Amino acid sequence: MKKLVVVLGSARQDSVSEKAAMEFIKGAEEAGYKSVIFRANDMNIKGCTGCGSCRRNGTDCVIQDDMQKYYGELRSCSALLVTSPNYYANIAGPMITFMNRHYCMNNPDKTSRLQPGIKLAGIFAQGAPENYPKYPATYDWYLSTFTGKGMELTDKLIIGGDSNIEAILNKAYEMGKNL
Repeated sequence: MKKLVVVLGSARQDSVSEKAAMEFIKGAEEAGYKSVIFRANDMNIKGCTGCGSCRRNGTDCVIQDDMQKYYGELRSCSALLVTSPNYYANIAGPMITFMNRHYCMNNPDKTSRLQPGIKLAGIFAQGAPENYPKYPATYDWYLSTFTGKGMELTDKLIIGGDSNIEAILNKAYEMGKNL
């Protein structure tokens, strides 16, 4: 069975990005994936201390927190879905800490410790329309954390504040089904 790891970045469980993620999961499970969900705001995630042990030794981060379980799931998954809302063209604090803790997914020679061919999808919610021009760089940075480790970006869904909710949920479901 194929495994989908899902990282939910919204602090609100009733957010549009989370509802879209649930539809994505439903579609992916119909396509044969088993889902493992991580909710960033509920995880105990400590910041990187900069010790460099992971990079020198090609091992998981030495900090013992909830990231250890995530690393294990990530190394054995077939696909990853990451979601996040934006706050004035910035990703929420817990998600930034979460993203920064991916340094240890590289070997000492800087090659990825992840299996090749992991599919990647992203769901992002945008706030006010006046901030829309600032968002693409944030999304690109966010996704590059994973594409830089050898994952293949399959799809992304950008949710605008004026978007049709039913259309968003249908699109997310189709993304998951076509993963």
